[in-house]
Amino acid sequence: MKKRKGTGGAEGKAAGTILVLNNLAFEARAEKSEDAEYEISRFETVRKEYKEELKQLYREAEISAGEEPANIFLAYIEMVNDDAFFGKIIRRIQNEKLNLVYVLEEEKKAAAVIFQSMDDPYMRERGTDIENVCDALIRKMEGLNSPMDEVSKTKEDIVIVAADLTPEDIMRMDTTHVKGFVTERGGNTSHTVILAKALGIPAVVGVKNILEEAGSKTNIYMDGGEGTIILEPDQEVSDIL
Repeated sequence: MKKRKGTGGAEGKAAGTILVLNNLAFEARAEKSEDAEYEISRFETVRKEYKEELKQLYREAEISAGEEPANIFLAYIEMVNDDAFFGKIIRRIQNEKLNLVYVLEEEKKAAAVIFQSMDDPYMRERGTDIENVCDALIRKMEGLNSPMDEVSKTKEDIVIVAADLTPEDIMRMDTTHVKGFVTERGGNTSHTVILAKALGIPAVVGVKNILEEAGSKTNIYMDGGEGTIILEPDQEVSDIL
């Protein structure tokens, strides 16, 4: 039995088997674009499609979580509509003739560095939102599946463990079997936590190195109010559950 402490995200106690979710692990390579205008046109199509998905998530969240948490997706739509940020990416593609995904990844990392250097936790979390939007666009450009696709296959009670989760991930959780989640990153002001609270999904965030210590199929107990987790709980804890 091993007890770990993080930050209480969303209140609630849960137990289950760990399912480790791997976030987007994509190494973009700089390549010359043979047709910059085609790349840009394809990107604009993906942006439009993603905005429609976010609008649908907003409608679903408004019903299940309430108006204020649902507004998170309106904020994401505003980010997708940010022509200053994405206009810079498009100009680089036109001028440098580089592939779009590489430029998008570079600009995402540059923005993340700026936001992560800020003292205000709220602003640091907004940097995470920009990363989430860029990762979603990259995934769509590259035809990659969402990590949450793996969750839909489970038939047992699980607790998700991941480096981080997005508001989209929370909305797509099937709480029939997902009993809670634990992340290495994040704080209690993150949009992910705000949604989890509204939906009643227990969450513990900011548990350093949890991915190194917890493998899939490990049993876990978590307390979202206390911000604690127990890996391989002993019989006494199991009896309480």
